[in-house]
Amino acid sequence: MKHFPSRLSVVLRVAVSVGLVAFMLSYLDVDNMLRFVRRADPFLVVLTLVAVFVDRLFMVLRWTKLIEALDIHVPWIRVVKIFFLSSFFGSFLPSGVGGEAVRAASFARLTSKGVESVASVVMDRLLGLLSMLLTGLLSLTVFYRVFPHPALLGIVVIGSIALLGSLSLLLSRRLHKFLERDGDGWMARAVRAMARYRDRLGTLGVVFLLSVGVQLLRVLHALLLSEAMDLGTPPIYFLCFIPPILIVTMLPISVGGWGTTNAAYVALFSQVGMDPDGAFVLSVLILALGVIGNLPGGVIYAWEGFQSTRHTLPSDEDEENGEHPESA
Repeated sequence: MKHFPSRLSVVLRVAVSVGLVAFMLSYLDVDNMLRFVRRADPFLVVLTLVAVFVDRLFMVLRWTKLIEALDIHVPWIRVVKIFFLSSFFGSFLPSGVGGEAVRAASFARLTSKGVESVASVVMDRLLGLLSMLLTGLLSLTVFYRVFPHPALLGIVVIGSIALLGSLSLLLSRRLHKFLERDGDGWMARAVRAMARYRDRLGTLGVVFLLSVGVQLLRVLHALLLSEAMDLGTPPIYFLCFIPPILIVTMLPISVGGWGTTNAAYVALFSQVGMDPDGAFVLSVLILALGVIGNLPGGVIYAWEGFQSTRHTLPSDEDEENGEHPESA
């Protein structure tokens, strides 16, 4: 019975994804969707896939920077493998924290530094979310006159302020001093990890810029696919809509963003002249290319399972005792 709530949560998320997709298919024209697919320019589709892998490279680089900021030194190939393994499984896990949980657990298993592993993933997620919100905020502020729902500007502003507040709190010296009363417990280790980030604001700045680069690449993905199918929607709307859609995709109420992402694309882009059938196809292609971009993780898993996460690196106790197991 203790696993019932988690199983129920998964069932509900699957139901949300399947239900939303089924509902949209019930009133959209499937034949028209197939026409959009058939007329897609193969070159632009391939170019979009290349941009997807560039975005994955940016994401690996930013996580690597966050790991190194905590003075954790891991062979780069292992970081890449863990990232793609977690991304692959995250494609089929509930949206929100599925892939990040796999990444934190895998990296903790490799390094025996569970708190630091979680800290790096949490900071990666926070800076990623912040870059989404601020990119959306800038776009909505500049192009607010063409945006059909000004209320979303307020939501993005509130979200940005809340996220900046959360980030400031995590890096707060006052909070760190208060929590350090835990002594040598996990809370004290978490505080020390965040204190290292606080003292390396330059690194956080680089990670934030990489995150903005990821968001702009996501906008480019959708724009390229739209051009491939000749949907005829001005680039301005992609700058305005894609960041909020990415936030919707990450809500922990679906599986891999299926259903919620499709609904967001249709709801927003159909109001600025895009054919609803085309908007739905665009959302499906975006999600599908995302899965393809994570397939290297599936290849790694098929070839070696989770071998990359086997513990061969020095743990905290090893370092304190002067022992340095050979890393591979």
